Amino acid sequence: MKAKSKQPKKQRKALFTHKNHQRSKLLSTRVADFLRDEYGIRTLPLRVGDGVKVVKGEFKNFEGEVMEITKNQRAKIKEATFDKADGTQFHPAIHISNLVIAKFAKEKKMDPWRASMIDRKYVFGLREEELRAPKKQKEEGEK
Repeated sequence: MKAKSKQPKKQRKALFTHKNHQRSKLLSTRVADFLRDEYGIRTLPLRVGDGVKVVKGEFKNFEGEVMEITKNQRAKIKEATFDKADGTQFHPAIHISNLVIAKFAKEKKMDPWRASMIDRKYVFGLREEELRAPKKQKEEGEK
């Protein structure tokens, strides 16, 4: 769901007042190339436990596991830490547009909701490719 207003105040409010099923679309992020080839999908909603790679920012080329996802489209990664002046460590929130899913959450098998989403997107992708197939050229005898 996209905010209709141009005012930043109203866009932020819309982001925080989205319902969970609307927010999951906003929390979608890219899938790594090798997973894209395997599953035939381009994006998926980010989940706690997913292995991600940071592609922009201070933690570029850094890989880790997602600990928490905040409402304002940011994720905290377990292995990414900063040291404070008093010696304690904290996990900075990284925007999800700067992340790529490198592996799915550690489970015995993929949860049914995500599996059905992958199947649905994969079939849709195949139909798009069929529609984009080059048209047959007419033979020279037929005009």
